Amino acid sequence: MKIRFLFPLLFVSCMQPSPEIIIPEKYNIGQLFDFKVIGLVANEEYELVAKKNDNFDREWLSKATFKADDFGQINLSNSSPIKGTYTRNDLYGLYWSMTMTEKMSDDWVAPDPKDFSTIDISLVKENDTIKAISTVQWTIPESVQTEPLNGDIVAELMRPLNYNQEMPAIILLGGSGGGLSWAKRMGALLADEGYVTLALAYFNAENLPRHLAQLPLEYIDSAINELTKKDYIDVNRIGVLGYSKGAELALLIASRNSEIKCVAAIAPGSAVFQGFKPPKYPVLSSWSLNGEDLEFVPNAYDKRFFETYDGMYLWYRTLSQHDEVEKASIPVENINGDILLFSGVKDKIWPSTYMSEQIISRLNIAKFENNYEHIALPFAGHGIAEPPGHPTTSLSSRLGGTAYGNAKGREVVWESLKNFFNRSLNTNKKAL
Repeated sequence: MKIRFLFPLLFVSCMQPSPEIIIPEKYNIGQLFDFKVIGLVANEEYELVAKKNDNFDREWLSKATFKADDFGQINLSNSSPIKGTYTRNDLYGLYWSMTMTEKMSDDWVAPDPKDFSTIDISLVKENDTIKAISTVQWTIPESVQTEPLNGDIVAELMRPLNYNQEMPAIILLGGSGGGLSWAKRMGALLADEGYVTLALAYFNAENLPRHLAQLPLEYIDSAINELTKKDYIDVNRIGVLGYSKGAELALLIASRNSEIKCVAAIAPGSAVFQGFKPPKYPVLSSWSLNGEDLEFVPNAYDKRFFETYDGMYLWYRTLSQHDEVEKASIPVENINGDILLFSGVKDKIWPSTYMSEQIISRLNIAKFENNYEHIALPFAGHGIAEPPGHPTTSLSSRLGGTAYGNAKGREVVWESLKNFFNRSLNTNKKAL
């Protein structure tokens, strides 16, 4: 009898996981999205490298090493890097922690900015790139159309491509750099949220004064009048957003114009201050009305300032002139709507947290009847007036705060702004 032993062949699949980087191919800066990597070997280490070519063709780089979870995934919203340019779980970590790969020369002149940046994301294992994708990050969304405002007003009017009649409107006023740059970027992103936005330059642009001194408020009034002529504007739903010196201006114009139904002010001033007119720096107001200087707080220069050029020292000396501050304080209690203030506690440009609290005190004393709030961001500086998604590593030395604090501050500001304007303007509110 012959006995035959049968040994079946066992075929074991040896296929390796196929990694995929999941992120939108294009998105607006500040937009929340899924950012994860799947198809990895569970509990193995991988490196993600992000390289950004920004609106001005500058290159930025960040990287972080992660351990894949039990399902072979890395989810940036809840995965903390083992090491890298940032070390906490953070959806935007690879974005804000970027540093420039090459320092710009002293004579570098910024080109006209593109409407987008490109970001290349690479997945690296043991120094080998095993997956790479490219994404487009829009600063000026594709879905927004832009046109100039009529007349001698330097402004750009923006609205969604598909818009309804009688939309709410937001006027945007940038800071002491002048021009349209910041107002246009933020205006385009807010237009994509469903508003008509007016990015308004008030100095340092063609056909406008070069310096921030004795600027006529009548110019702002004319811009508001032109805006209200548009048949797609709901004149009962107009708000204003200002940053830094533009926040001072935003509060000022809202206090004297009942057509403004809400105001958001990022890193604001609490009073009218001295203008800035080099090289002799005459003692003039920043703003004028009917050809006369508005009451203002003069800069309190002294010997120590000219020895140190410590700007914050000068600001606190200036604000210690209590009689002048009281006379020049913006009458925010006259604003005909809600007020939202933001400040970075580590602001190195001017004491915006201190001045925001002065504004809140004034509203408390007046028993202001509309909603008002001050959001103070503890580890942020002056550079909080952008949506999350830009690098923040270069802000601390100039504007204050930490890279992480400024990045998280920008998240808070952007989401709070959207909620504020939606609540204050987008609910068919009618004039009282």
